[in-house]
Amino acid sequence: MVIFLALFFYVYDYYNDSTSIFLVDPKYNTYLFDNGEQILSTKYKYVKLDEMPPELIYFLLWTEDREFYEHNGINVKSLTRAALTNIKNFSIVQGGSTLTQQLAKTVYLTNERTIKRKIMDIMLAFFLERSYTKEEILEAYMNSIYLGNDISGFGAAAERYYGKELQNLSYEEMLVLIGIINGPEVYNPYKYPERAKNQGMIVLNSLPNNFVIEEKEVIKEKIEKMVFYPQTYDERYLNLIYRIKAEEEDIGLKGGGYTIKTTFNKNLFDTVTVDSSTSAIVINNKTGEILSFWGGEYDVFYSQQQVGSAIKPFYYLLALENGYDKDTTLPDQPMKFGDWAPENFDKTYRGTVTLEEALVDSINIPSIYLASHIDISPQRSIETIKNFLSNVVGVQGKYPNDLTLALGTLETSPYEFTKAYSIFPNYGIIPSSYIISEVYDKKGNLIYKRYPNVERKIEGFSNDSYATMNTLMRKVVLEGTGQRANVLDLDLHGKTGTSDLSAWFMGYTGSEVLSTMVKGEDLLSSYNAVPWAREIATSLLYYGQSEEVYVYLSLESIQESISFFESPIDFVSTGGNIVGYLNSVKLDYPFKELEKKINEALREIQYLYPDVAKEIEQWKKENLTDFFQEPFSFIQNGYDLESYLNGINIDKDVQAQLREIYNQIKYIYPDQAEVIKKFLQ
Repeated sequence: MVIFLALFFYVYDYYNDSTSIFLVDPKYNTYLFDNGEQILSTKYKYVKLDEMPPELIYFLLWTEDREFYEHNGINVKSLTRAALTNIKNFSIVQGGSTLTQQLAKTVYLTNERTIKRKIMDIMLAFFLERSYTKEEILEAYMNSIYLGNDISGFGAAAERYYGKELQNLSYEEMLVLIGIINGPEVYNPYKYPERAKNQGMIVLNSLPNNFVIEEKEVIKEKIEKMVFYPQTYDERYLNLIYRIKAEEEDIGLKGGGYTIKTTFNKNLFDTVTVDSSTSAIVINNKTGEILSFWGGEYDVFYSQQQVGSAIKPFYYLLALENGYDKDTTLPDQPMKFGDWAPENFDKTYRGTVTLEEALVDSINIPSIYLASHIDISPQRSIETIKNFLSNVVGVQGKYPNDLTLALGTLETSPYEFTKAYSIFPNYGIIPSSYIISEVYDKKGNLIYKRYPNVERKIEGFSNDSYATMNTLMRKVVLEGTGQRANVLDLDLHGKTGTSDLSAWFMGYTGSEVLSTMVKGEDLLSSYNAVPWAREIATSLLYYGQSEEVYVYLSLESIQESISFFESPIDFVSTGGNIVGYLNSVKLDYPFKELEKKINEALREIQYLYPDVAKEIEQWKKENLTDFFQEPFSFIQNGYDLESYLNGINIDKDVQAQLREIYNQIKYIYPDQAEVIKKFLQ
């Protein structure tokens, strides 16, 4: 009795410290493209009990646990029979487990055949039956049982083996899936299809003759002719999954069983195939959504290669802001900077060229001269350029400390440089980039939604400087070194770059920014990187937004002259970017005050500018979400939860709501959960 009580309380404590049967961690997530299609084959899919075919439930209970609704988690007759068999064979060859015991083993234990594990699953089954209803246990079991090939649950198995939703399975398909339970590897449909089908026959023969509508002989014939859905996936998709996994860690997503919708555009990805030496990426330059990338995840996001002349637009922008213009004359003749005697790519010199010609044709000598005159001395100029790229624009990489920086000896990744190029079409704004747009839990509840945010806003540059750079980089594509990337009807701007070991093309439209980088020796961007860029640009024409790069007032100058909240009609009538304005100020006010200001401004313009009012209403729907209604959205938008809570009236109902929200978010947003905990205290 003492041993029994010790075991009882040991297992009881173990059970209380464990997770719910509905939080079983199958270590799998379902990953979706932006259109809802799956990136890789399903390994886990939650299906509610009332959505499962009744026949499947009947077949399962008949085969696995006929007295499921009569016992309390343990079937004494089955246990006794199994114990006698095991004693006879001097080993554990039979389990006698109920469905509840099998669930306990799946959720809390391992597959080892030991007396300790058997005692534990018996006791755990006892506790489960007292914590959950029979229907809850059955639902959890059918969503967690292992069915081979890294598949958990009948929902995922139906999609993987038959390419069907669970509700659409035929009798013969249900029977084969149930047969797999007894030996997922022995009856693996891909490795041993005949074994799997024979096991389905055994399950069929065990059924009473009146248990199915169709004749058994008919079903047997269908099982014999059964063909399993092929196990296929594109290996290129694995790099997408690696990147999603990296962002899962960033947002604190732990465990498995989630459905994760991404920003990846499947059509864009599938219509472009690059070679093994090429890395490329496309980002929506307004929202920060990573639409696609090609090549290895490491090469795109972490590798560092010299960018060559693709660096030039950044210090040309500095020059324009310092008083230069596109017609400024620059020297193009042999020069020496200390011991360094750089040359033009074509080994020729033109005497003098305009700033426009120097950039459009990517001429080195006048560009180096320009870079050395950004500040009062060449060294100070390099420090200014380096500081601008590193600290202001935020390009992470390895920077040289000499004038070779002017020719792009900066080493960085395609991802870093692509983000940086967003400043040109956005007039100084870089959005935060992301891949995961939505996350759903095992029961289909939305628990995470990402909204666009501004990562950096470059201050101190006029819209005229950006407009000039946009004009020049459009000419690069139309007339200069990037001509091979030009696509009819696409407003593509860009810049080429060649270094000793890589060739680049950086490009953008009004809605997307892209890069292609090819690694190798003796390359030329016009012939190695630009053609890939053209292929991607062509796909963007069909599968992207492909907006034009507009010349409009910078957000900074609009805010300085007119405030939307103070003069909403004047702001709209002068062409103010309302969405950009709201994004830029949404964290400047407490939530309730921001809501009040928007509603007041909306009342003034809703009849004069109904189209703008519609934009604002859409923005409110996506961004102005109340904490009690959509806590995940509220947190994702970055609002200050502490100030929000301090501004509310608290009563018993509010306390109850806060406790419920606390339990919802404590694993995903532990820092915000702590704010709630302190507030309640």
